[in-house]
Amino acid sequence: MSPTLDTASRLDVISTICQRVLDRAADLEDAAVRLLPFPRQVIRADLALAASRLEAFATVTPRLAGRRPLGRVALALPGNAILSNPLATIAASHLAGNKTLVRMPRQRREWAAVLSALVGEAAEFVDFGGSGFIDHAMRQPDVDAIMVFGDDSWAADYEMVARTTGTKFVFEGPGKDPFLVLCPALVDEAARAAVEAGMFNAGQACTSPERFYVVPAAYDDFVERVIDLVRELNVGDPDDPQTQIGPLAPVVAHRLDAQVRDAISKGAVVLNTGMARPMTVNGEERVLVPPIVVAGTDHRMTLMREETFGPVIAIQRAASIHEALELAEDSPYGLSATTFGRVEGVAERLVHSHGQVFAEQTWLSQRRRHPLAPYGGRRRSGWVWEWQDEQFVRRDGPRHNFLEFSRI
Repeated sequence: MSPTLDTASRLDVISTICQRVLDRAADLEDAAVRLLPFPRQVIRADLALAASRLEAFATVTPRLAGRRPLGRVALALPGNAILSNPLATIAASHLAGNKTLVRMPRQRREWAAVLSALVGEAAEFVDFGGSGFIDHAMRQPDVDAIMVFGDDSWAADYEMVARTTGTKFVFEGPGKDPFLVLCPALVDEAARAAVEAGMFNAGQACTSPERFYVVPAAYDDFVERVIDLVRELNVGDPDDPQTQIGPLAPVVAHRLDAQVRDAISKGAVVLNTGMARPMTVNGEERVLVPPIVVAGTDHRMTLMREETFGPVIAIQRAASIHEALELAEDSPYGLSATTFGRVEGVAERLVHSHGQVFAEQTWLSQRRRHPLAPYGGRRRSGWVWEWQDEQFVRRDGPRHNFLEFSRI
């Protein structure tokens, strides 16, 4: 599809992709279950989100008035992406008028072929191994921007390349998102939200809350309610429509185990767990880890400092609202934060350390209502590098991809 088409024509392409998703929903679900190691229930929810996000692009076209495409955009998509993230990112680049180059990890090669068939000429999928695609794209004179999902520990190494080549670098990184329970009257509501958002896809979402800070008056009730809710979760075969917690990659399971062991050695208590067991899913070695609740945590523990990306709810008693706020801010990451209990000044302060703050809602409920809401973190959770007015700048915080992929 030519990038010179007008915005209305490009929106028609996106609408066509959306209709394909709707028409092929059942087949796409079965294909994803066959090719990806995620529960059918999670895949089904992601398919619905993909359609709603594509439909929402009709509402943003006025914001592209007077803007021009960058030219050529390269996307390095993550292995944990299903449908909504790839399609929305590709659609944002296409709507802005760019030629779009897409790479997914090689273990997702078959799923990439499914995505390629869905988007047609709106994007070109390429096969590159490891970091080769990023290195290649950053040095191509016809690539104006690259968007990368991954770990900040290696993404930071590309700053000098971005400075030298002038390639715009949009990075979406890890989260270690805090969840503050500040009001005893909201314990039940907060516990339900904590388990739903924290355990979605076994915690394998960057915006899943991983650190829970609870004021003393709410602490015991919150811990008890969370344990009850976690015990109700269905753990097992991803193909089973009732499964809510599926298996993890071995490296993630190992990291999770190490973090929990470290927490126990420093005084934390594991209140709910089960035996982890290996299993094979679509030819991939995985580890089924039942959901874990850890209480009595503190910031000496790696469980509260480093990304977990697994089914763990780590709870710390905060002496006061002020301490809960300080603990939430005490992290190198700042993707999002959640608060239950509307306390004046709390959300406003967290905005400076986190990309988004959800007050008495979670990232899951927010995206259901606003499928194209801006996203993006602060600190090491994400940034944009680019040249502006002959200066190399770093920006962070929430952003819209269709604006990042275009210029005035």
